[in-house]
Amino acid sequence: MSTKGDILIIDDDPDFCEVVKTTLEANNFAVRCASDGLRGLAMMREKKPDLVFLDVIMVSPTEGLYVSDEIDDDPDLRQVPVVMVTSITDSKYIGHFPTDRPLHVDLFLDKPVPLAKFVELANRFVPHRPATA
Repeated sequence: MSTKGDILIIDDDPDFCEVVKTTLEANNFAVRCASDGLRGLAMMREKKPDLVFLDVIMVSPTEGLYVSDEIDDDPDLRQVPVVMVTSITDSKYIGHFPTDRPLHVDLFLDKPVPLAKFVELANRFVPHRPATA
């Protein structure tokens, strides 16, 4: 099976992961899912993805922020594009979200996000190269 690139979804909602994974796989991307930030970081270090879709609220209300900081602090990972996809702006945790420092992400999206947007972003952020087996 040929793929356009490797995408990692870090989100604790298994239904969200499965729907986005299925959509991206139908568009020839290889997709892995991690249910928390520590697992996601481990998976990134094991095999660096071409793109990460990252939630904020997981084990803790701001776990995704920690993950994005860890990615930025790691010289082997900091070039991986990160799209933060979250519902924190509509949650009781909005007060935990920092407004006084930059986020180490390439794009920030509020859930819900149309599935076509994930495909659009994957095609935009994943380096263009011939499909591989």
